[in-house]
Amino acid sequence: MSQPLLKVTDLAKSFSGVWALSSAQLTVGSGEIHALLGENGAGKSTFSRLISGGEAPSSGSVTMGRHTQVAFFSQTHADDLDPDKTILECVEAAATRESAPMVRNLLGCFLFRGDDVHKRVGVLSGGERSRVALVCMLLHPANFLILDEPTNHLDIQSQQVLQQALSEYPGSYCIVSHNRSFLDPM
Repeated sequence: MSQPLLKVTDLAKSFSGVWALSSAQLTVGSGEIHALLGENGAGKSTFSRLISGGEAPSSGSVTMGRHTQVAFFSQTHADDLDPDKTILECVEAAATRESAPMVRNLLGCFLFRGDDVHKRVGVLSGGERSRVALVCMLLHPANFLILDEPTNHLDIQSQQVLQQALSEYPGSYCIVSHNRSFLDPM
């Protein structure tokens, strides 16, 4: 049996003595899809930050496999984009040498075509910024995606594009979403 991409053992996190998460367990193997559903405040985003390495656990462990390459999309990634850059400048800056030739095609898949790519990030809607952040994330080589509420601010067409991209993704992913209709076809 191959080594898992991720192994979570007895993971717990508290904030000022209040436990947001306790005794969480998860093992992710190659090609697996995991979805986290739950009410607001149930610890889903905290779990995403913990397994991505963005936050340290109070106890327990998160172990990545030796060959695991993670790409993380957080709810705040769209806010981290430089508002003075154009869409194309942001995406080109995120691309690796290997993924650079795919920039325009991927932008087109996420509904940025023609002169749209020359719009400044600062004038984009929340959904447009989320789409730019998703494109930036997808340009990094990864075999394990962690997506925290990726459909927030996305219109129906953009959600369908993301669904299609995930259905063709050859790696594993863990997704947090309140959007049951988005998750059901997966």
